[in-house]
Amino acid sequence: MTERIVVQRIPLRRLRVLFAALPAVLALLCAEVTAAQPRSPELAGAADAPADLVALDGDFAYAAAGDTLRVVDLSDPTRPALRGALTAPGRIWSIHAASGRLYLAGGLEGLFIVDAADPDAPALLATHPTAGQALGVTTSGSRALVINLMSGLEIVDVSDGAAPVLVHTEDTPGYQWGIGGGGTRVLVADQPSGVHLFDFSEPETPVLQGVYAGAQPAQSVTAGDDGRAYVVLAGSGVVEIIDMADPSNPRLAGSHAPARAGGRTQRVAVGGDGMAVPVGEDGFEWVDVTDPAAPALAATIDTPGTAQDAAIAGDTLAVADGGALLIYRLR
Repeated sequence: MTERIVVQRIPLRRLRVLFAALPAVLALLCAEVTAAQPRSPELAGAADAPADLVALDGDFAYAAAGDTLRVVDLSDPTRPALRGALTAPGRIWSIHAASGRLYLAGGLEGLFIVDAADPDAPALLATHPTAGQALGVTTSGSRALVINLMSGLEIVDVSDGAAPVLVHTEDTPGYQWGIGGGGTRVLVADQPSGVHLFDFSEPETPVLQGVYAGAQPAQSVTAGDDGRAYVVLAGSGVVEIIDMADPSNPRLAGSHAPARAGGRTQRVAVGGDGMAVPVGEDGFEWVDVTDPAAPALAATIDTPGTAQDAAIAGDTLAVADGGALLIYRLR
């Protein structure tokens, strides 16, 4: 007996619907594959210059070691080029770049304001003395926000960079060790009370929105572009990831402990779905933070020197490695 095979005809209208939907299906599949494969760092080049701190802005990296600031041209990241340099009035503790200027926290010397418009000749515009030891700085519009360890968060009018003016000091209960964010949201790491979330919609009258008290005192805080805060705990180097969706009630979302404990991590850099965690002579850890509740160590990248600081802008990762500035592309 011969088996009869029946072939059903698909109406032309239904075929058109299927073909119309095909691009969307393929795009969804590609998106799922991309989401499952977060970016990873690939070494592009290195600049032979001492670097303990680093900041990125446009095609330039700004590296500091001791009291010396160096400008590195990254227009060709495979060949980072040293441009100008500047000797500050004191040791540089942190760098913030904004609108063609550099703001340097200068410890007991206060705040240094640098004109970086000419990369071959960065120029010191002014030094603003602070009540205590300036350890960190960010900006909100024409205001520089400086933590000075002892007396709180100083708000300095820098609309005239050559003549900065203190307009307000916002106190926190303890000692201010780190500052993150900028614009309308600023985060201050205060020991021992925790991370304070400020609304700077009105720069001269900041509003305290909430406080996150971590498992240990906070060493530094970084604001991610994902609406979260990344807090390095003093002593252990553990990074706590804080959900700030409700700023009045910041909560712990997850945490990452470096493979080797010991608190060598001072600060981290976050960009998109990745976090760079400098771990000293072991190099730096690259951590997938796509799921903040379960950050996953993707790689430990050994470096020639001692990784101390990192910065991410777009697809560029810069690592301050002690004796050199390392440039990675995130792919």
